[in-house]
Amino acid sequence: MKKAFTLAEVLITLGIIGIVAAMTLPTVITNIQDKQFKSAFKKQYSTISQAMQRAYIAEGQTYESVNWMQMPKYFCRMQKELKTLNSGIACPKDIDSMKFTDGTGTYGNTNEWPRTGQTYWHKDDKWQDKKGVEYKSNPSYSALSMQLTDGTLIFYTCGNQILIDVNGYQKPNIVGRDIFYFILNPKRFSPEFFNRSQNKAVPNSCNKTTVTLTRDNYEEDCKNGTGWGCSPLYILD
Repeated sequence: MKKAFTLAEVLITLGIIGIVAAMTLPTVITNIQDKQFKSAFKKQYSTISQAMQRAYIAEGQTYESVNWMQMPKYFCRMQKELKTLNSGIACPKDIDSMKFTDGTGTYGNTNEWPRTGQTYWHKDDKWQDKKGVEYKSNPSYSALSMQLTDGTLIFYTCGNQILIDVNGYQKPNIVGRDIFYFILNPKRFSPEFFNRSQNKAVPNSCNKTTVTLTRDNYEEDCKNGTGWGCSPLYILD
């Protein structure tokens, strides 16, 4: 007499396999996505570094000091170097002519900036860190945002920082997964991750401070914290 599985045994086995697959598949998908986001971030870091160098050559100098009131000029040079689809700044043909009053107010005279009226970053509370903390963006600098032809979002925010979402408006919109940061340091040809004068970083410091990154804690923050530490981890290590 031949032995065989009963229909009930087959259904139970398939049910167990289905349960295990349902439990593990999301993790597998997340890991695959994270590898893709990491690769995209490294690629964009290289692209932006090269664009910055060309922009500095066009300007004739690197940043001696980062004057944020004059940032639209540098922003437009970067926009010219990158494959830009949309921008919050209406860049003139003669970028050299751009000059704005520094002002003494809290936000200077950002009203002088040639804004398009559009913002190309996430709306408030539409992005968060790995701990689920929702973030806001500083509206005073919202014009300094652009969307590249591949969907990537770039936002020049305060604190000499650039935020980048390599996945654009698509989910997950989470820090350390598809959202990362750079810091513009004076006299440097490439974006970095720590303020050289203080040797630390406080990402998105204008609106929501959740972590102070140092060279000693960024790896731990990437793995078990807010996710901001993933930016230096993916490039420096």
